[in-house]
Amino acid sequence: MARQLKYDQVRLAILNIIAEDHLQPGDRLPSVRQLLTRIPCSMITLRKALEMLENESMLSRCIGKGTFLKQNISAPDRNGKILFINVSRKGKNSYLPPGSLEYMQFYFNGTWLDFQYLQVESFSDSILKSLDHVLGIMLYGWLTDEFMCSMKALQIPMLIVGNSPRFNGIPQVELDICASAELAAEQLIHKGAGSLFLLNSHPDYYMHDAISAGIEKTISKHKNVEFKSMDLTGPDQPEQLRRMIEQFGHYDAWIFELGNYFTYLGTCRYYSLEPHPLIGIVGDCGNITYPGHYLILGSDNTIVTVFRQSIFKEACEQLKGQIMYNIPLASVSIQPEIENRNKNKESL
Repeated sequence: MARQLKYDQVRLAILNIIAEDHLQPGDRLPSVRQLLTRIPCSMITLRKALEMLENESMLSRCIGKGTFLKQNISAPDRNGKILFINVSRKGKNSYLPPGSLEYMQFYFNGTWLDFQYLQVESFSDSILKSLDHVLGIMLYGWLTDEFMCSMKALQIPMLIVGNSPRFNGIPQVELDICASAELAAEQLIHKGAGSLFLLNSHPDYYMHDAISAGIEKTISKHKNVEFKSMDLTGPDQPEQLRRMIEQFGHYDAWIFELGNYFTYLGTCRYYSLEPHPLIGIVGDCGNITYPGHYLILGSDNTIVTVFRQSIFKEACEQLKGQIMYNIPLASVSIQPEIENRNKNKESL
């Protein structure tokens, strides 16, 4: 793909301002000096970009009066695209969180950049065929060294979205799962727990090591707190979990990743067991903050860590800034906080 010219970059920035200001045909654009306060470029580059849009019959300039929008901007006029690549493990699909794909499509539709979603298992011709007009790439899912080596060769600005292995030179927007587990464990100990049992996921799951590391970091500050961790694996998870409940149910508090917490609740219902009175839930728990999910959380002694910021929103804003305003991409780790249970109660 040809390298994006500065004129093209500023052209897209002007289109974005037209969208942000909700300009209609016949409306006057901000003056050149006003545009320069919103677009970091030289006067010469800005005038060249305005000339490009005038030659495309999108703008009309009247000496002494200003520059006016001549027609509505449509998708073919954008000449720029964001490509989102979701990489699945062979034979096992990678799924985006509910609503995230729709959010990104809506976001870029409002910034005058096209958006294309692509799901693959490896670097393939389908990626190469999708590169026309691509100005930025988002990567998600099962990323490997081999796949990333091929992606880097494209020399297109790219950003990893989500918790994946880190690859040198590729910025990443992720959730700080380690901090989430550390925060939950600290809150449980603050509530009087002298022993913690962690029901962790399969070791291949991206949260597994981060959850363990976060809890162990908290335990290191509380020398008298007992800690035990086991992984929930295998086909017969309810029976496996029932045996764990019998063996470790006496621990003061149990900690779960969200998926395992749902399995735990189902196991308790199936075997007519009472859920543990002191529970911590860590990970990407944003969806359980909605009132419709409130009742699954049990008592007020359920500690839930959530991420208020969206990794997808942060990634969209970073790529927009890089493409339109030449702001460098940067790695970001979204921080957790404790869910306010009382606030949820008021919303019901």
